[in-house]
Amino acid sequence: MTGRTVTTASAPSETETGYTEHLVSEVSKISSRKLTERVIERTRHAVLDWLGVSIAGAQEPSARAIQQLLTAEGGSPTAQVIGTPHRLTARQAALAGGVAAHALDYDDMSIGGHPSAVVLPAVFALAEELDKDGPTTIQGMLAGYEARKMVAAACGNASYDRGYHGSSTFGAFGAAMGAGRLLELDPPRLRHALGIAGTQASGLRASFGTMSKHLNVGNAAAVGILSARLAEAGYTGDTTILEAPQGFAATHNNGPADFNPTGPGTSLRQRLAVEWLVFKPHALCGATHSAIDGFQFLREQHAFSADDVDEAEVFVSAQHLEVCDIAEPRTSVEGMFSIRYGAALALAGTATGPSALTDERIQDPAMVALRGRVRVTPVTHVRNITMPTEVRVRLTNGEELQARVNALAVKPDNELPRQWETLTAKFAGLVGPILGADRADEIIGLVQRIETLGSIRELTDRTSAER
Repeated sequence: MTGRTVTTASAPSETETGYTEHLVSEVSKISSRKLTERVIERTRHAVLDWLGVSIAGAQEPSARAIQQLLTAEGGSPTAQVIGTPHRLTARQAALAGGVAAHALDYDDMSIGGHPSAVVLPAVFALAEELDKDGPTTIQGMLAGYEARKMVAAACGNASYDRGYHGSSTFGAFGAAMGAGRLLELDPPRLRHALGIAGTQASGLRASFGTMSKHLNVGNAAAVGILSARLAEAGYTGDTTILEAPQGFAATHNNGPADFNPTGPGTSLRQRLAVEWLVFKPHALCGATHSAIDGFQFLREQHAFSADDVDEAEVFVSAQHLEVCDIAEPRTSVEGMFSIRYGAALALAGTATGPSALTDERIQDPAMVALRGRVRVTPVTHVRNITMPTEVRVRLTNGEELQARVNALAVKPDNELPRQWETLTAKFAGLVGPILGADRADEIIGLVQRIETLGSIRELTDRTSAER
């Protein structure tokens, strides 16, 4: 028999210490924990929301373009591209899935960006390729979430301020850790996986308002699988990638002072990263949510119409002006990053889901006129986009109304049943028109018992959509 011999490096045996090693050690502790029902419940919420936005997002132009490219490339059909009829390699499915999950800007949020849109496409695609069961897939999810959170916590906001897209830069580490957990990599190889991911971690905020924002996330998911697979094969990376003098923190931040490897969130705590997710009720940038909620609250309390609005004002941080202040949006991806448009939707009392983010709706003369009556005012005492937002409305009768809202707060444990109801309604609204109400209900039922599934394929197979 003829063939070629492939030589791989032997397993590394580094003994250096640092934040990268600390991260691997902390995340590894999750597998020895007995997971509480609270953690499992919040995990179900994350999976359901991710599947909903992914199935709907897979129909968007940016997602379809990626699907067309990847199916033309071909590859071993080992993983379902969520919300499509396509099966591709795990890495390809993660790339396409990450783009789809972020295409509507309707996916969940937490410290440092959007966790599920990066971590879950990588974890589920690889879990399907490896035919992992539900509990093992959950362990990959939790490891990925935790690693992403720990990198974001140590690095802080400086890289975001410099123009990096945290969802993708931090997310690449989370995707690599989640994939590494499924591959059962030992700690030295996990550090190499993080090193390989760190040298590829990329994504710029200049892409906001374009399809490339979705690509940032999809690329990070694919990087996670590639990095873990390479480390499995003996490929090496800098095993101190986070703290190295020319590593991730040093190059993405302004200097050593911005990197805090011992601050809040940099070690495993009683509550895991999955418990800090915030789910979006509006299909717009998260920085618009507090303003939208504030205007919706005032409209519900005082029953005014759009015609009654003389002027509206939003008081925000200067960071809002960099993130979501497209004053005259023309397209759906621009509308997602227009706080004025989001405010106009709320003031008009109309839906704020994907149906509101069409080019026709954004360019509607009535909406253009209403958003023109919205003023955005930066204030120095508001530090960042996660702070509460103050809104004011002056009606044509001279009455002035105001509210202060923080829409980005994590729901407490006692509100989890209500949150599940909200997420199932969101899921049904997104998925029903694509897969039908019966299939949507079937998927909800599978997610409700994900921790009992003998194979994750039982769930992913049901997300296939014919075209």
